[in-house]
Amino acid sequence: MPTIAYLGPENTNTHLAALKKFGRGARYLHAPTVEDVFELVERRRADYGVVPIENSLEGAVTHTLDRFIDFQDTPVEIHGEIEQPIRHCLITHRGVTLGRIATVYSHPQALAQCHRWLTEHLPRAQRRETSSTADAVLDVLTDRAAKRSAAIGRRELAQEHRLEAIPIPEERENKTRFLVLGLGEPRRGARNKTSILFALKDKPGALHDALVPFKKNRINLTKIESRPSKRKAWEYLFFIDLEGRVSEPRVKRALKGLKACTTRFRVLGSYPLTRS
Repeated sequence: MPTIAYLGPENTNTHLAALKKFGRGARYLHAPTVEDVFELVERRRADYGVVPIENSLEGAVTHTLDRFIDFQDTPVEIHGEIEQPIRHCLITHRGVTLGRIATVYSHPQALAQCHRWLTEHLPRAQRRETSSTADAVLDVLTDRAAKRSAAIGRRELAQEHRLEAIPIPEERENKTRFLVLGLGEPRRGARNKTSILFALKDKPGALHDALVPFKKNRINLTKIESRPSKRKAWEYLFFIDLEGRVSEPRVKRALKGLKACTTRFRVLGSYPLTRS
């Protein structure tokens, strides 16, 4: 029975993504931070870890990117990915009307994803950030003004505590991509993706030169993201996702060309591509 570490309490989006990937037959460990998930895998207390990496509405999850930056010598690699539809609900005590709600609790990502709906339907409600959507529901349960507070989270959280869940309509497709972290070499899929972290030499046209090898070898880049290096002001590290596996000749050629332009380079994982 594999042990899976995941970010957040039960019935949060990361927990449900882990269940979607590994099923009910696995043993699950809740970890309060992204850092804790990495450490559980590094110390072999968990076989795999699941953390969020990107939301289709709000972009990259910076805590996960920064963990790869801060610990580039970690043996943890990306072994896979999971796409999870996000369906938010406004969770309240039964009988509470929208007009009475003065405070809305939730994780910053959930508050941001529901910004338009909150602005339209609860423009005067104060928004308070919590460490998870599950903690937001607990805040509603313990709030002295419980009849004037609400949380944003999945319907399962409301059912767990016998609260009411009002679906929040999605104006745009809302999905989050999660990474599966593990030790050793990731398995090969029918189609594969490779994730890379690198820093560029400080010269004009450096990013252009770094990307040319991918065009020459007809490799599709599915994502490019930059983050501060934290070592030097205005120095950035780049994350790239590309279609293909590092063992493929065309990918080898492209990465060789890329490395010639970089000061730091690491393959974060070469793993099966998720089918949409």
